[in-house]
Amino acid sequence: MSAFALAGFLAGLVTLPLGYAVFAALIVVLALPGALLPRGGARLCPEDRWLLLALLLFGLHLVLDASRGGAPVGHQTASTLPWWPLAAALVLVGWRRFPPAGVALWWGAAFGALAACGIVLVRWLALGVDRVHVPGINAIPFGNLSLVLGVLSLVWALRLSQMPLLFAAAALAGLVASLLSGTRGGWVTLPVVALVLLLCQGEEIRRLWSARPLRTRLLAVAGVVLVAAFAVWQALPRAVALVEDLRGYLHQGVTRTSVGLRLDMWHAAWALFLQKPLLGWGEGAMMPELRRLIAAGELNEQARYFGFQLHSDVLDTLARRGFLGLITLLLMYAVPLAGFVRRLKCADVDVRVFALAGTLVVLMFAGFGLTQSQFRDERSFAAYLVLVVACWVLMRPKPIDPVKS
Repeated sequence: MSAFALAGFLAGLVTLPLGYAVFAALIVVLALPGALLPRGGARLCPEDRWLLLALLLFGLHLVLDASRGGAPVGHQTASTLPWWPLAAALVLVGWRRFPPAGVALWWGAAFGALAACGIVLVRWLALGVDRVHVPGINAIPFGNLSLVLGVLSLVWALRLSQMPLLFAAAALAGLVASLLSGTRGGWVTLPVVALVLLLCQGEEIRRLWSARPLRTRLLAVAGVVLVAAFAVWQALPRAVALVEDLRGYLHQGVTRTSVGLRLDMWHAAWALFLQKPLLGWGEGAMMPELRRLIAAGELNEQARYFGFQLHSDVLDTLARRGFLGLITLLLMYAVPLAGFVRRLKCADVDVRVFALAGTLVVLMFAGFGLTQSQFRDERSFAAYLVLVVACWVLMRPKPIDPVKS
């Protein structure tokens, strides 16, 4: 059942408006027996405890921040959002004893990417709009998460010696869905993804390439050229708009553009952090202060349409929760990343592939967070927590002695 919940979560992540929430709740419920058992199963090792600590610190800080200043607990994007890292910690303990089947991760990601691409292709052809996404889901998390699902499918396609076509198609589908969404923040992660894949999967890529007949390789080259042309065709207008927006902000102070508004919000976030650098403004005081800045003409009024999230995980965290909040945020990235990178050269191929998947998930979400407050978006936050914990436990189905690993 845990495998079904994990696969369902990924398959419906960007295609079903409430699918991610339903399957995430199911994941937590199914992990309870493993988390509450006093004995038996795999025990937590030191690295598990570090990840557990990172989740608990981040979650507790969110809960305490949401409750101070008279704000109700969870007064953020979703009423329960501050508690999600604590639920992820519970899932980590439960899954370390009873991990889901690893194939659930790959099949869920593949079907999620294919479904996302299918829906947006139909809407793109039918509507002819520039930025296409699934109704009820913002284009930014849709594009970013579709790209993550596609990259995970690519990792597994490179691992397989048989039947890679479905997963290769899913990898392409995730990229196409991201391109059609027009989400530029996700595209900046692609060079990093390509570099990591070449460093970690270079041998597999060369082996797969040399094993194919000449005709297949020529078709592959032609396909890559067509995809590259499509990518340039879709991305170029957005790239040109980015340059124009940046020029307008720097030379004329225009903030009513996509880039100008982000820069305006970043400037406001930094100014707010400097006023209260240690603990930040807190969730309770942040909203009224942002409204005051808008009323005073110091922040573009369009910021209110983004739920007053400041489009940067780091700057938003600094403004709301100060330097202490930033420490807990960095631990959420650094602790799992260190654990994944440590096993990228493990002799066990299955360990390596899950470590690679986890490494790419952390790096991509960190890249997304440069221009978007990922951890204030329910769908993105849930995806990060589930994917990191899933890759972690699947990478390490049994406790590994840190001295011997």
